[in-house]
Amino acid sequence: MAPTTVYKEPAPQVAHTENPLESMMSRFNVAADILGLDSATYEVLKAADKQVIVHMPVSMDDGKVRVFEGYRVVHNTILGPSKGGIRYDKNVSLDEVKALAAWMTWKCAVVDIPYGGAKGGIICDPTTMSLGELERLTRAYTVAMKDVFGPDRDIPAPDMGTGPREMAWIMDEFSKTAGQTSSAVVTGKPLVMGGSLGRTEATGRGVMVSCLAAMNKLDMQIENTSVA
Repeated sequence: MAPTTVYKEPAPQVAHTENPLESMMSRFNVAADILGLDSATYEVLKAADKQVIVHMPVSMDDGKVRVFEGYRVVHNTILGPSKGGIRYDKNVSLDEVKALAAWMTWKCAVVDIPYGGAKGGIICDPTTMSLGELERLTRAYTVAMKDVFGPDRDIPAPDMGTGPREMAWIMDEFSKTAGQTSSAVVTGKPLVMGGSLGRTEATGRGVMVSCLAAMNKLDMQIENTSVA
């Protein structure tokens, strides 16, 4: 049996913190050093182009009104319209969204597609909300972001806690504000509304393909490898 290979994370770990923005920046600094980024490019890429914070009053099923906080961060649009998911989770934070938006910029650039990076999120627990409450929240968020979203500006997608259903609501609500059907304002929408086959499996499949490529480069054997 071949010996087990231990792969160590090459980027520095941020001591005593789980802040995702600091974690992202530590890795960005390593990459910038390896690439020899000039100071001007570094300064542009380390900061987001735009960050929007909104507060949305939503009527709940019990008759009460609850105000939710939501975010949308557009990190960079040099390559094209920004692209990135919207997550619904009780632990969403602005720093997390800023970090994820930057990661989207890096991912789009690495695979050379004409999009920039963005990310969105709402502090909520979707597992405790009814279908009607989720729809009202999603539509309120869309209205609040109507000047941010757009096929040629910023294109949302599903993420943790969201899926084709939420994208359909966003597409419908944005189309109302635009005065015309705008199918291209989101990706990850249902197939009957112009969605793409394979979208649901794409993230997991991407992780698998990336892991297999990394293991091949590091000469690691699948049968002797585990994930911690």
